Amino acid sequence: RIPLPVFSKKAPSGAFLSSEITYMTTTAEFIKNAWKGETLEAMKNFIRIPSKSSAFEADWEVRGELLRAVRQAESWGHQRFPEGIFDVLQKPCIPPALYIDLPAFGGHTGRPVFFYGHFDKQPETQGWSEGLGPWTPVVKDGRLYGRGSSDDGYSFYTALTAIQALEASGRPHPRIVGLFETDEESGSIDLAQYLKDIAPRAGNPCILAILDLGIHDYDRVWLTQSLRGVVSFKLKVEVLQHPVHSGIASGIVPSSFAVMRELLDRLEDPATGRVKLPSFHVELPEEHRETLKRCAEIVGQHAVEFPYAGDTEPRSSDPFEAMKRNTWEPSLSILGADGLPSTSEASALLRASTTLALSFRLTPRLDAQRALNEAISAVTTNIPSHAKVTVYDLRAEGGFDAPALAPWLKNSIDKASTEVFGHPVEFCFEGASIGTMRDFRTTFPNASFFNTGVLGAKENAHAPDESLPLSYVERLTEVIARVVASVPLEEA
Repeated sequence: RIPLPVFSKKAPSGAFLSSEITYMTTTAEFIKNAWKGETLEAMKNFIRIPSKSSAFEADWEVRGELLRAVRQAESWGHQRFPEGIFDVLQKPCIPPALYIDLPAFGGHTGRPVFFYGHFDKQPETQGWSEGLGPWTPVVKDGRLYGRGSSDDGYSFYTALTAIQALEASGRPHPRIVGLFETDEESGSIDLAQYLKDIAPRAGNPCILAILDLGIHDYDRVWLTQSLRGVVSFKLKVEVLQHPVHSGIASGIVPSSFAVMRELLDRLEDPATGRVKLPSFHVELPEEHRETLKRCAEIVGQHAVEFPYAGDTEPRSSDPFEAMKRNTWEPSLSILGADGLPSTSEASALLRASTTLALSFRLTPRLDAQRALNEAISAVTTNIPSHAKVTVYDLRAEGGFDAPALAPWLKNSIDKASTEVFGHPVEFCFEGASIGTMRDFRTTFPNASFFNTGVLGAKENAHAPDESLPLSYVERLTEVIARVVASVPLEEA
């Protein structure tokens, strides 16, 4: 570890609150103060911006909230790192991004560290608790509530706070680069091009710190080993040119809902929730089985704890089986529907059509396009009653299984987790998807993935009452700082 200097002098430009703070402060003290002061206030200001992702805000470019979030981060970063580069990237009809490039400090000659996060947010959703709201930052019971707090506006402010802390405590660090986009919640369609554009500037990072991932408890650092892929499409079943009175047509005209139900049964067993299509399945790799068992032992019954309604039971109460189903098996979710009136407006009509938005989570190491093709074939072949079926808005993204960490990085994260949290690092497997992980690997093939985050069941990402656990993110910030400071030196 690089020793803490015992001398005192004027602090670097990135120092917290005052340029006269001396290097006598420690990294941990700086971070603690930041998360009670400037960093927390920056996060509150971020939450106030309704920067909904482009998929949920058709006129995002006119409204300008995505660009506003980027500009706010740019300004905050420039104030703390005047010598750094904060470059707002813009392309016509493409959501903006922010590229950062901070010079090495203290003569550090190691390879750069790359950070990634996003400023776009999910929609508001209904059901926020009294006194809380998506665009109203509230600190309560050790949490910062608001949309985008944990998913994952904190990533930019956490990364820069960690680097500020190193400089304020006189600890050298390598060059810091990063890309923070505004279209992750919409699939990051253009991220690959942005990565290609900035790759020559970013150089050859040794770490890719992806801070948009999950945790299973608050007692250690969790590293995400794998994420599932996604296959999704909209499925429309039409049986009439327009609705007709149900008393006249029912029993004669097939129900579009009934036809849809038959098609869904080809995809999924409704009794077990298992996807029936063969190309959607791969076996859990043996090299991951013991890791998943250990993860299940640590998490225990918390793995199946959710806000169930009534006497609803999980598909499996065994933690290992439940976590395997969530991470290394496919699943189908119905995300939305058209053609169904609300129950208060329902009348005696046989509806003309039913449309569902289907989303499959895919097992890692699976051919997503092959899976999509099989699903489409299943719902467009031998259609019941020869109803009209349309499939559109197709999406196929493969999952991701991270390569092994560089030994020095694994040791560094493990040591930092042990010293800061009191427990060594653990690996987990993610049931969600980040389709662009492969783009990072392609763009920076020599880098190790530092896949971590703050997202657990209590953080309510995408849901009402989304929140950021402040104690955990404070300690995670310190771990990040320690890891960055531990990057090996190279010949100057």
